[in-house]
Amino acid sequence: MVNHVAAQTMLMVVITSVVFGALGFILAPLLLRLLGVAPEVYAGALGFLRVSFVGILFVVMYAMFQALMRGVGQTRVAVATLVGQNIGAGKIERAERITWLGTLASFAILTLIGGIAWLGAPWFVRFFIPDDAAVIAGGAHFIRIMCLAWGGIGIQLCIVSAFRASGNMLSAMIIAMVSQWMIQFPLAYVLAKHTSLGADGLWWSFPVTNILVALVSVAWFARGSWKTVRLTEDDLQVADVTREAVIEEAALR
Repeated sequence: MVNHVAAQTMLMVVITSVVFGALGFILAPLLLRLLGVAPEVYAGALGFLRVSFVGILFVVMYAMFQALMRGVGQTRVAVATLVGQNIGAGKIERAERITWLGTLASFAILTLIGGIAWLGAPWFVRFFIPDDAAVIAGGAHFIRIMCLAWGGIGIQLCIVSAFRASGNMLSAMIIAMVSQWMIQFPLAYVLAKHTSLGADGLWWSFPVTNILVALVSVAWFARGSWKTVRLTEDDLQVADVTREAVIEEAALR
């Protein structure tokens, strides 16, 4: 459902922005004449206006990207809040179902965004650096290595939020530390220095880490040990503060 709605929205936005951008590009000379632009600045104004109309697509796509990313953040907040409420009410199984649903939604949204980034990688880089073929190729290569594993980030965010909401602060902390210090940094060094990947090994360490940490998070959560944690009064207060902090962080965005 999330994929379907997001895909429809993105398609509608792309079509609309392309139509408006194309019309503006074609009608730019007429618009300048209606505005009474002086002949000595006409050529420069025409170029500027046409670039602005071409940029409509990228501006709107960026706005949609931000909206989808906010959706992932709000999913994480919703998971933390609902898991905490249901654990407080003694509904552990329902808290587990909410976590799996939020995790699936975050995975789907970020995977969709990653697919779009993979398809449009050269154009995204060319928009910022239009005249350097080597930079465009290198940037597109980097994006395509990174983007297809973005779904793993969504998995990690939701499960860590559920751990925090249930009072399993140690589990959340270990996952965060493992992802950086025990997986990504050593992996980047090994791939870059001791494989044929060379400098690409640094880039490959990001998606490999995302996937591995997502698998670790899923396996850890599926074990169910978080269900047996008995919160003391202090633990409950810490969990409440954590949930409130996550909600406030999302509101500030």
